[in-house]
Amino acid sequence: MKRQLGPWLLRTVIAILGSLIIVLPLLLVFLGSLKTPAEAAKLSLSLPTEWMWSNYKTVFIEGRLLNGFKNSVIVTVGTVILAVGAGSMTAYFISRRHGNWVQYLFFVFFAGMIAPPSMIPTIKLMQALHISGEFIGLILFLTALYLPLTIVIMSGFVKGLPREIDEAATIDGAGSFYTFTRIIFPLLKPSIATVTVFVAIYAWNDFLNTLYIISDSNKWTLPFSVYNFVSQYGTEWQFVFADLLSVMVPILIIYLFLQRYIIEGMTAGSVKG
Repeated sequence: MKRQLGPWLLRTVIAILGSLIIVLPLLLVFLGSLKTPAEAAKLSLSLPTEWMWSNYKTVFIEGRLLNGFKNSVIVTVGTVILAVGAGSMTAYFISRRHGNWVQYLFFVFFAGMIAPPSMIPTIKLMQALHISGEFIGLILFLTALYLPLTIVIMSGFVKGLPREIDEAATIDGAGSFYTFTRIIFPLLKPSIATVTVFVAIYAWNDFLNTLYIISDSNKWTLPFSVYNFVSQYGTEWQFVFADLLSVMVPILIIYLFLQRYIIEGMTAGSVKG
């Protein structure tokens, strides 16, 4: 018992310290967003003497967060749907086929996680297709950008599903598309949750790619709202903190709802049997 207590205590202390590294900055931002300008400038963890909930009203009006939120939802939801749909079908195809060309195709997608995108040809192509500056152009670009990660994660999970499922469906007369949509896809819930969190975070926080593709300020996403707001209120920390927290909350909620699936989805396929 004594031998086990030492490692357990050490792991507990490390876990607590690691949690504090994440929790304390969030707590600083939350408390700072509800303080007066003088108190927020101190950047301390002390409680506000007066809880300034009106800071959030100022942020939503002056920072045009509602418009940025609407645009971010359109881009993020569209990217997640396309990435999960295309990624899951591709992962199923790669995992159920044999041959060197299939392995080569998988490594091409894997290389897509490393290779940087070329913006000039991409923008030229979008202009030729008349989707430059539009949400659909940005959604398609982000989908292509995060599709390799989606395929790699989901391929590992599909490989862990018994092939007997496909064989039984084939015997019953089901085609490949029916087997995937009605049988395989519902079993991919852990990997879908994992991909949803990763792609949603990347798409929600994307700034540079959006800067290149979207020129209309009415279509700017939340990172642009934060950038413009901080440029205007950079010395008023209570507004900056409220703005940052408002942008973080939706992604934190998504993560809290899907976190129990993430580890299962990431480790799928690593252990057989």
